[in-house]
Amino acid sequence: MMIERADQLAAIAGAVAEARAGAGEFVVVRGGLGAGRSALLHAAGEEAAARGVRVVRAAATPLERGVAHGVVWLLLEPLLEAGRRGELLTAVRADSEFPADPPDARRAHLVLHELLELFTEMVRDTGPVALLVDDLQWADAASARWLAYLAKRMSRLRVLVVATLLEGDDSADDIVVKDIARTAARTVHATPLSAAGVRAYLTARCGAEPAAEFADACYARTGGSPMLLDALVNTMLGHGLRPVASAAAELTALRPSPAAARLTRCLRAQPDDVRAVAKAMAALGEETEAGVLAELAELDSPDFDAALRALRRLGLVETPADGLLRFTGEMAGDLVADQLSAEEQDRLHLRAANVLYRNGRPVEQIGRQLLATVAEPEPWAADVLRTAASAALANSSPRTAAQYLQHALAHPGADRAELLVDLAAVERGYDLPAAHRHLHQALGLMRDPVDRAFALGLLPVVAGLRFAADVRRLRQVIVELRDVPGPAAAEAALRMEARLRYLERGVPGAGAAAADRLAELGPAPAQESSAQRELVAVLLYLVTVAGAAPRESIVDLARQVLEREPGSPDQMYTTLPLTVLVLAAADSLDGVDSWLAAACGPAADPDLPTLVAWAGQALVASATGLLGVARDRAQAVLASAGPSRVGITMTAMRVLAEIAMEQRDPALARLLVDNLEVDHDPWLRSLAHGTLALTEANHTAAAEYFLDCVHQLERFGNRVLLPLRGQIALLLAATDDPKRAEAVAQGEVERALSWGAPSSVGRALRIRATLLDRDEDAVPVLREAAETLARSGDRLELARTLVLLGERGTGPDAREWLSEGRSLAAGCGASWLTGSAEPSGQADGGLLTATEQRVVELAVSGRRNRDIAELLEVTVRAVEKHLTSSYRKLGITGRAQLAAAMRGHRAG
Repeated sequence: MMIERADQLAAIAGAVAEARAGAGEFVVVRGGLGAGRSALLHAAGEEAAARGVRVVRAAATPLERGVAHGVVWLLLEPLLEAGRRGELLTAVRADSEFPADPPDARRAHLVLHELLELFTEMVRDTGPVALLVDDLQWADAASARWLAYLAKRMSRLRVLVVATLLEGDDSADDIVVKDIARTAARTVHATPLSAAGVRAYLTARCGAEPAAEFADACYARTGGSPMLLDALVNTMLGHGLRPVASAAAELTALRPSPAAARLTRCLRAQPDDVRAVAKAMAALGEETEAGVLAELAELDSPDFDAALRALRRLGLVETPADGLLRFTGEMAGDLVADQLSAEEQDRLHLRAANVLYRNGRPVEQIGRQLLATVAEPEPWAADVLRTAASAALANSSPRTAAQYLQHALAHPGADRAELLVDLAAVERGYDLPAAHRHLHQALGLMRDPVDRAFALGLLPVVAGLRFAADVRRLRQVIVELRDVPGPAAAEAALRMEARLRYLERGVPGAGAAAADRLAELGPAPAQESSAQRELVAVLLYLVTVAGAAPRESIVDLARQVLEREPGSPDQMYTTLPLTVLVLAAADSLDGVDSWLAAACGPAADPDLPTLVAWAGQALVASATGLLGVARDRAQAVLASAGPSRVGITMTAMRVLAEIAMEQRDPALARLLVDNLEVDHDPWLRSLAHGTLALTEANHTAAAEYFLDCVHQLERFGNRVLLPLRGQIALLLAATDDPKRAEAVAQGEVERALSWGAPSSVGRALRIRATLLDRDEDAVPVLREAAETLARSGDRLELARTLVLLGERGTGPDAREWLSEGRSLAAGCGASWLTGSAEPSGQADGGLLTATEQRVVELAVSGRRNRDIAELLEVTVRAVEKHLTSSYRKLGITGRAQLAAAMRGHRAG
């Protein structure tokens, strides 16, 4: 397969034509390693054979350079008839009889003449001949002299000689070889393929057009070298890879052994200086300046320049416009690096770190070299690695930063405590167990309580108890900080208090104590320091769950906290995300989503701050009725968080439970149960199992689980964050316990009114109205709920209330409520609320009310009364009442006649 070789093939074809016509030519094919010289030589042979020219081939190798006349013998012996081979043996004798370099110049010239005379007779007898010599630079001296002699005396012979010459090889500078190259009638250059040529090659080999990303990756890996490209594609196909975008990243790991072997042979044949520069470049692993590379290779300028010229001519090194040296294709550098022994690698990487340090190179470059060596480090290495870790963090590469710090820990004389704290600060985003372990190692080495407080403050607050700060240590540090003067100790004490209060949130009276502490902080506690705002966030959370302070004052203070603490990834490790839970419970979420968005990192590999922010965004979306957004965010948290972050998954699972209940989705409910961990709170376990029971229409079990969930929460003073009592009231009604259901619903109304959040009040009123059998009793309550929800951010709850109001009301107002509710429901993606029923007074003549029509349709579909009650969130008695009224209006006596009656009803 010859790609981008039209000019070269044309030149070879012209030389063949001249030779056949009696004007012999010597053609030299020049090029670097793997540039396709041998392929062009093969093409020359095919062209000559096709034109009736006899072709003879010989390949020179470094190992056979001591065999005198070895290449000549390979070229001429096939041309002789059996009876004349003795003549060749006479002219080309063994070294003992006929030395390769006879001291007698006249005798040497006579040998050349005898061989030429013999060859001329062969051509006269056999016709046109093409001699093909691969790797002329490695031909033995006697053969090279004869080829040089022939090159100057073949113009009238029907002979074509084509020889390849490896650019950059030390042997190519031999005076005889250079003389042949100058004498040659034509010089053909084998060059690397362009990016377009690589794409054409891939298309031909793979049978399909490659993806642009894949083709670009192949070009970057090989630099267009035909040898490397062919070896790479062979290996790629052998591994079953296809030329698609997703496979581009896998090319880096492929090491084609044929290419490696050829490169190894080539470099072994080069002088020591050339190999030294190639190894130095491979050790550095990145483009660099010539001065740095010369120092690393331990060569002075003249020797380095000569070695670099050789590598360029070999096609292994390029110098682009920026002047930085790099391998021609990443694979060449990788293959050279693979040849280094472990001892060579260690020595070169340590020397590279020293050279880069002396030359003031960026710390990331020095750090990468230090990471690659286990040799005894320099005294400055630990500081460089810490600085490199900071630079990696600034470039959003925490895992690289952790590698630098882990390596620095092995250096003698390094401040181990500081390095462990730095390492934990990096790891906490993606490996919380490791961060927890390293922080506790650091705490054992620290004596300053302010330093210990800083270390403890690195552990995230909301990720769960397993990897939170130890309560005993927190108490100890708080006591020690009392004796330390200065603002730093005071700030540290506030942060430690914030964490301690959150970890002890289950202690009886925690809410009341938080209210007292909040009062102690003065009239404007959020206007003080950042540390005090962290404490205020915890105190607000505790008084909210306990209902120990008015909603309005809590909302005002929570907003002050967020206004003075802009959202960021670092904030997600503190107590500040608790304000999101507070504002969600208070139904005051304006601007909270943007505060959380500022903390989000890349979605492909979410770190802990991103997951905390996503959980918060799921809660915000759910509280504002955007269940699709909430579900996506919460499921993303559940998929990425893992067992070390149960505190984050609890928020996500709470959101998903509410969605599963709303949508009656048993698959989603099963997902919650399957993701329960040992460290999850008991209330969440009851919530998940209750949700599953509800979606499977097991109302009795669901009610029991939810009652246990409420009991678990209220045991710890949590009365606000998860209002489940309304759902319990509906379940009790569906299980024929109307009196208890009404009592629970009324209690929930009173509780919601006491707290004052519009969404809580509206939801409680809507559920209370649902349990009322008489539409004339339910409509006023539903109107009050709708008016309250108009001030709420929960659009879905308002949509649900308006739809119910439209179904149970009458007249134009009912139609308007129903239309508005369905419009809001559509905006929330709540398709289950956008049914086709119309309020009474529509096209069906007003015979059935909207609610009666829905009940009848469900009954006709085969639903039992209990199922209908649960689906419509009404009592079984209410369903029976609607069915009895429908029988009377339709003039039938029972359920068996409903289907036929409804067909006549719709037709009439």
